[in-house]
Amino acid sequence: MASKRKKPDTDLGTMILRNMAMVMEREREKRELTKKEMARLCEITSPFYFAILNATANPSLQVITRISTNLKVPMQELMMGIKSSDG
Repeated sequence: MASKRKKPDTDLGTMILRNMAMVMEREREKRELTKKEMARLCEITSPFYFAILNATANPSLQVITRISTNLKVPMQELMMGIKSSDG
């Protein structure tokens, strides 16, 4: 029987989560926030934030968009770690 724990199904999903974790932690440190404050800023729960950091979350596009908007980080950078040159 398959594991009940939700995980990204692909290497791409894992890569996106790792990039999200890296960008979110960078932004958190820049703002000098606790992980709890960062979760609140992103409008996600603390456990979900930790799941992103552990690459075990499965965020919807809506959640990724909300995080991108609240952090004022382009989705491209959040998901792929690519900074846009027009910034």
